[in-house]
Amino acid sequence: MTAGLLALTFTVAAPPPVGLEPGDELRFVGTVSEVVRRPPNFFQRDHALELRVLVFDRQEKWADIAVLTLLQRRQDAVGGAVGVVTGSDADKDALPSVRLDLIRVHADGSVHLLAPNGPLPLKLNADTPARVLPPIPLDSFAAAEFGIFPPRPPQNNAGDSWAITHSDRANETWQAKGSEFVNAERCELMLMNQASANWAKPIGGQTAWQRADAVWVSTQDGTARKVHRVIRHRDGIETEPAAWVEVKYQLKDQGQLSGRTFERARRDAELAYMALTDAATLAPDAVRLGPKLFEAKLAKLDAQLEETDRSSPYREAMLAARRTFEDARQGKGIPIQPVTASIGAPLATPTRPRWPEAGQTAPDLLTGNFRLAEHRGKPVLLVFFKPGGETAPLALAIAGAIEKRYGGKILVAPLAVFGTVANGKADRDRLKLTFPILDGSKASTTYGVETAPRFALIDSTGKVRWEFTGVGAETGFLLKEQADHLVAPVSPAGLTGTPAATVPVLPPIVPRP
Repeated sequence: MTAGLLALTFTVAAPPPVGLEPGDELRFVGTVSEVVRRPPNFFQRDHALELRVLVFDRQEKWADIAVLTLLQRRQDAVGGAVGVVTGSDADKDALPSVRLDLIRVHADGSVHLLAPNGPLPLKLNADTPARVLPPIPLDSFAAAEFGIFPPRPPQNNAGDSWAITHSDRANETWQAKGSEFVNAERCELMLMNQASANWAKPIGGQTAWQRADAVWVSTQDGTARKVHRVIRHRDGIETEPAAWVEVKYQLKDQGQLSGRTFERARRDAELAYMALTDAATLAPDAVRLGPKLFEAKLAKLDAQLEETDRSSPYREAMLAARRTFEDARQGKGIPIQPVTASIGAPLATPTRPRWPEAGQTAPDLLTGNFRLAEHRGKPVLLVFFKPGGETAPLALAIAGAIEKRYGGKILVAPLAVFGTVANGKADRDRLKLTFPILDGSKASTTYGVETAPRFALIDSTGKVRWEFTGVGAETGFLLKEQADHLVAPVSPAGLTGTPAATVPVLPPIVPRP
């Protein structure tokens, strides 16, 4: 990690203006990872990323393009860790986040979001409403990805680098590092750096951030064939990042659609775009609008789905719109795009931790009707979790799996810390678990809890047999291994374990000499 902006060198000519042609179709695949290491928040979230680009039309000064962004949450530790304990199959994958945008790429490299009005087929022309792209978020990953359309140097640029100014954040510094080949295609490697003013000179009590992009731009059409972006956050004078987002993807397939095949693909994209637009516009006002409107929307969309080929890449977007219409019909005003968790500023942490180590007697704790000392003679699992937090579902799922596996032979006590019991109960109910949620606000002081989740397995004599900070795919295996030494399981052992989750490696971007 560097203490300043990364040095870049621009040595090649800019890519040509809009080189894509009507019917051009590109598919990119990659990953999105988000990691937070801030007490009491420790989590890693991974998504599989797929982008589809379809060029609708090209004029002398611009090209109109549909961009489909699919983010599929990878099977995380919830399924893996619970399966280890219970022997059951992993939970089904979550539904993908779907975003479909129509954009206009101008000859100077600028990109605008289009907002055409219906009806279908859409009429895209010089009068189509448009707005500038929203900036890439610095505290989470974006629901839509447009990094394949990098900016170009100004026409009057005389040097080897150029800057893009922003009114609300630091300038972007763009340069390039010569030619490289991506899948046997010659590309120009362009690097971008952007950082807060306190990145080079850290200030205690303040969070600094840095964004670094590497984009491999095709010399044939001026669009990227490979993109790698990392946004780092650093707290105060710490030298290691406290949080980061990493986005990586590259071109997987490329083709040229023509005739009826192109017409059908464009029709599907336009249908999906209008369905998602309607869903995003109407669903938040579902209660006032009433169910009949959404019943009509569902009937119309179902008819369109019947006419859409099941292999169409835009069918997933239509299904996402249908799910939103169905929720709205039931009176749920849910927005079309899921809210992403922020990796923003750090939270204050308690001091003087007194977490008991293995082999020590567990401190007694009293919360509500629960008192640890009254359960001597029986193993107890204490689970400190943060209600509403990223790791709450996993921590509670493991607690539920232990309760199921050992059939009450181990008392499971989930304690809500850094949040309310009511929110903890909501987390529990979503997982369809039944154990009580305890107020861990005072217990967290007794046990010196600085982070969540934390686990403590206490044997029948009152001593800590095993303790664990954080959570991952390995947690269920380690806990089961220790619990099996204390009591015999009631449910089958099942799987033997899953590998521990790995932390993404930051990209090898070379610092300035």
